[in-house]
Amino acid sequence: MTRAESFQRLLRRFVRGLLIVGVALLLALGALWATLRIALMPAAGDWATEIGRGPLTLRASVPQLVWLATTPSIGPLLHGLRVHSPMGPVTLGWIAAGQEGPEPVLTLHCEPCTLPLPAAVGQHRLAVPAVQLALSRHEVQHLRGTLLLGAHDPQGDDAVITARWQARRQGAGWNVRLQGPDAPARHWLALLAPGLPELAVARIDGRIGADAELRLPARTLQVTPRVQGLAVSGLGTERWAHARSSCGPHRVHDARGWLARAVLAAEDQRFFEHPGYDLAELLAALDANQQHAAIRRGGSTITQQVAKLMVAGDERTLARKLRELLYAVEIEQTLGKARILQLYLNLAPWGEDAQGRLLCGADAAARHYFDVPARRLSPRQAVTLAAMLRNPQREAARWAQEGSVDRDRLAWIAQQVRGVPVRQRRGLVAQLQAESSPQAVTSVPADRTAMIVDGL
Repeated sequence: MTRAESFQRLLRRFVRGLLIVGVALLLALGALWATLRIALMPAAGDWATEIGRGPLTLRASVPQLVWLATTPSIGPLLHGLRVHSPMGPVTLGWIAAGQEGPEPVLTLHCEPCTLPLPAAVGQHRLAVPAVQLALSRHEVQHLRGTLLLGAHDPQGDDAVITARWQARRQGAGWNVRLQGPDAPARHWLALLAPGLPELAVARIDGRIGADAELRLPARTLQVTPRVQGLAVSGLGTERWAHARSSCGPHRVHDARGWLARAVLAAEDQRFFEHPGYDLAELLAALDANQQHAAIRRGGSTITQQVAKLMVAGDERTLARKLRELLYAVEIEQTLGKARILQLYLNLAPWGEDAQGRLLCGADAAARHYFDVPARRLSPRQAVTLAAMLRNPQREAARWAQEGSVDRDRLAWIAQQVRGVPVRQRRGLVAQLQAESSPQAVTSVPADRTAMIVDGL
């Protein structure tokens, strides 16, 4: 056998061996891939996500991923790993048992980070400068750890808030309970709205804390907030007392009249009790919006609505709501309740006229819809204007088509009005209820109906 033939035979054996090794490796990788798919396969209705890229994309159970990642035999292999996620680049770390506690800890660091939000908040995601999550196993199907949120405060040191959390497996997902500390209000604002321009100029005192319960993957959220001594200054709202707008000349409205009282009944029944924001109403709005997975209820006080009309605008974002909150807290101190109510009655929108021009201010609305100045509105007319404030465009369109607005809402508002003659209020409620329910007309005696109409 020649030297060339020996070399060729050796080469064939090498290639054959290489092919065998390659096939064996492919089979092993295929078996590993199949095992991984089976191990991570989500059950029906399970919380799932996609990992990998291209043909290696794998749909996996999130609870199972978390469970495997916190396993002492796997966790150390993840240390230093950097992965791309919908939230941003995430760097994983591993702290062995005994270094910081009796249990090993998996850390996830994201900077910057984009966090998903429930639909009820009004925006889908929140950009946070830095997030670090530490988690460890505690019991079977039980995780716990800390959440660090970091941001830059334009007027001071970087804001860092550390919250403790624990999560239990519940059905196809997790039930997460979070205990947020009482921290300076400025720090919370810097975290939730890093680009808020007011942070650079306003003095913001007080502390805010919150406990929360989050259900994943449904992303339903329950919050128990705590606010202590919140005060704002430096925004210049004292000038609003003399502000002028395109709504026309400001009128002085009777704060004890039917219009002002009907507006309070419709929009802000605790107006004279709250400090510019109403936590109970905000939480009720969050709950209602979560039930519909969309914004159906605002929760803003009249003070917040004035801030919205003056500076915050209509954008449905968390940053806009926080701007609105800051201005509302300040104008409670700089203007007071009486001036705030007058501003609202002079600026509030009431739909559009036939030419498509915005109708704003109670006097313009009264002249447009009833051809009288606001001071001469009847109780029923005042309640009608108050009812339109919930959705001015929609109610203006209903008025154009039907000559009225939602009669059930009219009756409800009339029932809530306080500080007016009881007999007059009851008469108006009876009339409105009779109009909204045809069956009720026969239950109102003719002489009583005449008395009602005369009393209005």
